[in-house]
Amino acid sequence: MIKNIFLDAGYTLVYPKSFNWLYPVNFFEFCDKEIFLKVEESEEYKRLFAKGYKYLDDNHILKDENDEYDVFVDFYKIVLLPFPELGFDGEKIKTVAKSWVFDYDSLGLYPEVTDMLEKWKNDGYKLGIISDTFPSLINIFKNLGIYDYFDVFVMSSDYGVFKPHEKMYLSALEPLNAKGKESIFADDVADNLKGAEKFGINPVQIARKRNNFSKQFNKPEEEIYPKFENLTEIDEYIAEL
Repeated sequence: MIKNIFLDAGYTLVYPKSFNWLYPVNFFEFCDKEIFLKVEESEEYKRLFAKGYKYLDDNHILKDENDEYDVFVDFYKIVLLPFPELGFDGEKIKTVAKSWVFDYDSLGLYPEVTDMLEKWKNDGYKLGIISDTFPSLINIFKNLGIYDYFDVFVMSSDYGVFKPHEKMYLSALEPLNAKGKESIFADDVADNLKGAEKFGINPVQIARKRNNFSKQFNKPEEEIYPKFENLTEIDEYIAEL
């Protein structure tokens, strides 16, 4: 019998309103869009973006949004400052980082999410988040009106590790004294579900329509878990377990 429902955040509950998870919604207020899109196609930009992404991974233990702001200032300096045609300087970089961290309207909520979270709470399930993310997600969820539905909120930035590292799953199970076999975990990335499965958690894969991120990471041979398009379908699946 399922008692606990653990959920990923990105592409499970929310999606970015920006063109990229790592840029704020108002990014093109700070640079010309057409010039940026040309820069983005260059090999040098791709190299620097990978370098910046690694920097974020290597400096991922973040105690609060101020820490998040500091690492994103550094990230944007790595990725954007080498391209003078974009018109960035140190002060503008700080403004972009501030927008990234403190714009709590940066993510959109899939249409059925609030109703399903409400239903699951009323049905007596314990709910938890297991997400590779940053401290600002808490205030984003509060802004969306869904934070209080969750009994446990596990973010990679608290531990400096990412799914499928065991800390991510144990940090969700242990506070609830939850058993894996009494839990499910919904995520869009197959490797993250494999990590949950090691602890006996029932894995379900969510594949939202037009989710290019999932298409990139979930190859056909990896599609070994029950797959659903939304939380409503997952609810129907739980009822059959």
